[in-house]
Parts: sequence; structure tokens; C-alpha cells
Amino acid sequence: MRISTLEQLLNTLDGLFGDGSDWTKRDEQDHWAGLFSRPDHPLTSDLPDANLVDWRARGLLSGGEGKTALDIGCGLGRNTRYFARQGYRATGIDLSPYAVKEARERSGESGATFTECDVLRDPIPGGPYDVVYDSGCFHHLPPHRRLSYLNTLGAALKPGGLFGICTFAPGQMGTEADDLTLFRQGRLEGGIAYSLDDLREVFSGLEYLDGGPLRPPEPAPEAVFSMDFLHAALFRRPE
Repeated sequence: MRISTLEQLLNTLDGLFGDGSDWTKRDEQDHWAGLFSRPDHPLTSDLPDANLVDWRARGLLSGGEGKTALDIGCGLGRNTRYFARQGYRATGIDLSPYAVKEARERSGESGATFTECDVLRDPIPGGPYDVVYDSGCFHHLPPHRRLSYLNTLGAALKPGGLFGICTFAPGQMGTEADDLTLFRQGRLEGGIAYSLDDLREVFSGLEYLDGGPLRPPEPAPEAVFSMDFLHAALFRRPE
């Protein structure tokens, strides 16, 4: 095959990470099921991310009446349910069939809905959305698939809409190797750390609003999910 399209190039580069470290594409094995089924794993929490509660308390994230929210890589649905409690018509998407099944069972009458979806390759259900949120999906992408992600985000987020993201923080968790090194070694080392400057560069088409460690507001209005190795940033798409 001779590469003649962007999609062919992206699919070819996918093959560089054939060691099993790329957990962002469908495979015969649902890699995420092993994590989500461990009772002691942090990802089984029902608490919303601390930054969401903080942004809501500070007025950066408005109430959701009449608005829509998309939770990318929703896992067991804790943040999707938070959006639903704030009045949003909240949709969670995840690559893992196990996660989607468990999220539906946990959510009951919350009003949140869940769909199995590959954010890099499948059409996004519904949308465009007033809020798009990603807690822990982006930092697992191979470098070249940021292009796919940005394309999806452009279609999923309304003009004037908010985009929030939570990633590994440098020096805390995730590799800090440059992209060329990652391509050469063909291994993602469990995820990529992004500084706030990295995120501002990657999402340069959006207006940066806020960012910092995953810490609860003081005083905290409710219990939250908070980990030292994570930080978050909030952006707005220009009108």
C-alpha cells in the first residue's frame, strides 16, 4: 500500500504501537474491563472530579438547564451523572463495553445516557454539545491520534461551548518523552503527561479559562474525586 490519505497515515502509525500499550482502539480484549472491575481501583469511584465542582462553585461552569454535556471516556459514569445532577442532558461515551454496561446499571434514574463509542473513529452521538469533558482519555492517545481527537472535538463542541480536560501532570504520572521518542520506541508507557502549556498549545484554537491541580474547592460543597497526579484545564470555543 502507498499512503495517499490522512486516514491511511493514521492507521499505519497505529501499527507502531502494536505492543498492546495503546488502549484507545477496539481490540478482541476489553483492556479497561480489568481496571473497572477492581473494587480497589480509583476509577471505580462514584465521586465527580474536584475541578468540575470547583468550576461550578466559581461560576465557570454554569447550571445545565436546557443544555447538553458529553463525557468522553466516561468509564463507570461518575462525571456523566454529575452533569445530569446539574440539569444537563448528559451523554457518556466509552470504548469499553464493560464500562458502558456498568455505567448504565449504576446510573438508574439519573437521566444520564451511555453509548459505546470510539471517539477517534466513530461518529459522536447527538451534538453538538454545550459542554465536552474528558477525564483521562486524552492522555492515553498515541501522539498522531491527537489529530483525530481535535477533529472530533471540532464537530462535538458548539461555538461558545466549554471544553474541560483532566490529564496526567508532569512529574507526577505518565511519560514526558517527546513524540518522536514515543514513535521510535513504539510504546506509550502507560500514558503521556501534559503540562498546562502543552494543553494550551494543543488546544490553541480555544480560549483558555482556567487550569491547575485536581483539588477540591474550599470549603468543598460535596465529596469529590481528587488525585495528586492529575490536573485539569478549562477552555471555551470562540463564538
